[in-house]
Amino acid sequence: MVESKAWNWSKASKLDIWKEPSVESYYLLNRWKKQMKKDFLDLGCGIGRHTILFAQNGFNTYAFDLSQEAVNATKSGQRN
Repeated sequence: MVESKAWNWSKASKLDIWKEPSVESYYLLNRWKKQMKKDFLDLGCGIGRHTILFAQNGFNTYAFDLSQEAVNATKSGQRN
C-alpha cells in the first residue's frame, strides 16, 4: 500500500502553470453550462484553479485536497 501525502504548495504555487485553468476546463465549463449542470466536485483541487473558475461561472463547487495550505488558498480565492 502506498501512503498519500500532500503536495508542497509553498514552492509549487509560485509557478504560473498552477494558477491558470487548463484548456480542457473551459470546454467542460461551457458544455456543462449548456447541459444545465450546477455542481462541480474537484478532488485534489490544489490551489483551486479549476474550483475558482467554475465558482465564478455559477457552479456550486466542492473541493478537497490533502494539503491544508492548498484548501485555504482555494477557499480564499487566491492563486498568487
